[in-house]
Amino acid sequence: MKPMTRVIVSQGGFAGTHLYDLIESNLTVVNLLRDEGYPVDQITAESRASYWVDFYLAQMNNGGFPQFVYNTRWAPMVIGEVEAGLVRMRAGEHLDLFRTLAARVAALPSGTLDAFLASDLFGDNPIRDQLSTNDFFPLNKRHGLIELNHGFLRGLPNLTVLSIDDMFAALEDVLGRPIAR
Repeated sequence: MKPMTRVIVSQGGFAGTHLYDLIESNLTVVNLLRDEGYPVDQITAESRASYWVDFYLAQMNNGGFPQFVYNTRWAPMVIGEVEAGLVRMRAGEHLDLFRTLAARVAALPSGTLDAFLASDLFGDNPIRDQLSTNDFFPLNKRHGLIELNHGFLRGLPNLTVLSIDDMFAALEDVLGRPIAR
C-alpha cells in the first residue's frame, strides 16, 4: 500500500448538476478504500474531512445531535474527525456549535453518557432531550454544510478528477493490488 496524497473523484461527480454529486463521489472513494482494508488514517485528511462532515450532517438532519452522539457512541476518533473537518472547511459557526454541543456531552454527570448509549434513542428519553438543540437548522440554512463541503472539495489543490476507469487504476495503485469490480 502507498500513502494517499490526492483527493480522487470521478468526472461525473465533479461535473454533476447537484452540489452533492462531488461530495458523493468522495464518499464513494472513501468507502471503497475502507471496504478494501486501506487504513482509514492513511486516507487524505481532506477526503476524511468531507466524509465525516457529511456523516455529521446526515445524522443532524435525520435525528439531531442526540442521534449523532448515539450512533457514533461518542467515539473520540469520529468526534476529532468531524471537528477537524469543520476546521478545514472554515465552517466557523458550525464549529462553534459543534464545540458547544460537545461541551454539553462532556458536562454530563458521570455515567450519564453510558446510560444514554445503553438506552433506547426513541421514546421517553430525558438525556436525549438534554442533548437536543434547535440551533443547527437555522445555522445550516444560513451556512449550508453541503455548500461548504462542495466548495472545500472544489478548491483543493490535490483534487484529482478522473474517469471511472482511471479512478479505479489510481486506487489500485494506492492499494497495491486490483480491486474487484
